[in-house]
Amino acid sequence: MSVKYLVSGGEGALGKIIVSMLLERGEKVRILASELSDISIYKGNPNIEIKYGISTDKDSMKEFFDIEEPRSAILFHTDEYISLTDKTNLTMRRVNVIGAENIADMCLKRKIGKLVYLSSAYAINPEAVPDGLKMNFNRNLVDGEYAKSKADAAAYIMERVTLNRLNAVMVLPTFIIGPGYSEDYEINKIINSYLKNGTLPPKEGGHAFVDVRDVANAMLALADKSIEPGSGYIISGEYKTSSEFFADINETQGIDAPVKTASKFVMSESMAKFVNFYYKITHKENPREVYTLFRDNPETKFSSNSEGVIPESTIDFKSSLSDTISGVSGSSQVAKSSGSEPKMSAVAMSSKFKNSSSAAPEAKAAPARPAVTGSRPAAAAAAKAAAQKAPEAKAEEAPAPAKSIIPGKESAPAPKVDAPEEPAPAKSIIPDIPKKPEEPPKEPDGGNEG
Repeated sequence: MSVKYLVSGGEGALGKIIVSMLLERGEKVRILASELSDISIYKGNPNIEIKYGISTDKDSMKEFFDIEEPRSAILFHTDEYISLTDKTNLTMRRVNVIGAENIADMCLKRKIGKLVYLSSAYAINPEAVPDGLKMNFNRNLVDGEYAKSKADAAAYIMERVTLNRLNAVMVLPTFIIGPGYSEDYEINKIINSYLKNGTLPPKEGGHAFVDVRDVANAMLALADKSIEPGSGYIISGEYKTSSEFFADINETQGIDAPVKTASKFVMSESMAKFVNFYYKITHKENPREVYTLFRDNPETKFSSNSEGVIPESTIDFKSSLSDTISGVSGSSQVAKSSGSEPKMSAVAMSSKFKNSSSAAPEAKAAPARPAVTGSRPAAAAAAKAAAQKAPEAKAEEAPAPAKSIIPGKESAPAPKVDAPEEPAPAKSIIPDIPKKPEEPPKEPDGGNEG
C-alpha cells in the first residue's frame, strides 16, 4: 500500500496515540517496531504496516524507509528512553542519541519529505531560553543525563538541517504524563512509591507537566503545516511544586490528609553520601533516587513559543494526573481523538487498531475456595474420641454435606475420616537383660576313708 506517514516508537504511549489519530483521519501508517515489542494491538488492521527494526541499527531500518514516494512522506520520531538517575545510562544514550542520529541520516539518504522529532524542553539551557524558533543546544549547559542526551541529539539534527538541508522540526515538551505508559516509566514509579510504598516526597522543588495527548496533537500540527526547517516549539505544561503535585494526588485518590514530606536532611546535597549509604545497607527505597524529577531543574519554568502554530493544551493537569494514576492500575484512557470526543478509551483504540467489533470473551472467575478452620491434630483427636464413644457406628456412613459459602451452590461432601487405630504398645528402648542360669547343686565331698 502507498504510505505517507512513518512512525518510530509506535509501541510507546506517544507513538500509539499518534498512530490512532492518523488512522482516525483515514491515513495509512508504517510503524518501526522491535521484534521483541508487543504490537498485537496493531495486527489485523489493513491500514497499518509493521516493519521490524531498531533505530540504533541502520541496516535493520532499510525496509522501513523503502517507500514509493519518499518526498511526500512524513516521519514521526517518538522513540526515546528516559532515566532520571544521576548514573550514566548507556542504553539511554544509544536510543536517544545514536537512534536519533541514524533516523536523521536515513531521512537524508532516502529523501524523506519531513522529520518531526520529539526533543525535550530540558535540552535547552534554562538560563538562556531563546525568543525565536531557532535554538542552540549544548550538553554542557544542561543538568541530568537525560537532558544531555536530548541536547546531543537535537544538536546533531540542527547540524544536518544547516549543512545538509534536512527538513526537520522539533517539539520540545516539558515532562510528559498521561495514560498509556508502563509501570517503569519515571512518573509512574514516583506515583507507586508514594501511594503504595509510602516513600516520603521532598517538600522543595517542582516541575512543569504536559499531557501526552497534547504532545501528539502538537506533532501532528507541525506535520500538517509548512514550517521553516530547524524550528523548535516548546510545549510548557502547568508548573507544580512538589507539595502541590502530591496534594493533587491525594485529592484525586480521595485521601483526606496533608502531604507528609521528607526532611531537608535527607534531600540535602551535603548529606547525599551518608543518606545513600544508609538506604543501601537497609535495602529501603531511597527518596533521593525516587524523586529525582523534583530535584533536577526544580525552579525552571519555560515559556511556550507555539501560539498560533500548535493547538493549546486541552487537558488540565488534574485530569491528566487522574488518567496517569488510572493507567498505572491498568484501566485508563489511552488516546485522544482529534474531533469533538475529548478522550479515547483503551478499548476504543484497540478496536480501531484491529478494525474489529468483536469483543474478547469475558473470563470466568474461579469459584471461591471455602475457608478451612481448625487444625489437623485437633481434627484427629476429635475423630478418636468419637470412635471411642460410639464403636458401633458404621464406618461406611458419610457425614452430611457441608453448607456452601457460595449462595445457591452446595459444597461437595466432606471426605470420610476413619478413626485412627489404637497405637501398639511402645517398644522399650532398653534391651532385655538375660537372666543368669542357675548352677546345679554341688555334691558333698566324701573324702577318702582310710
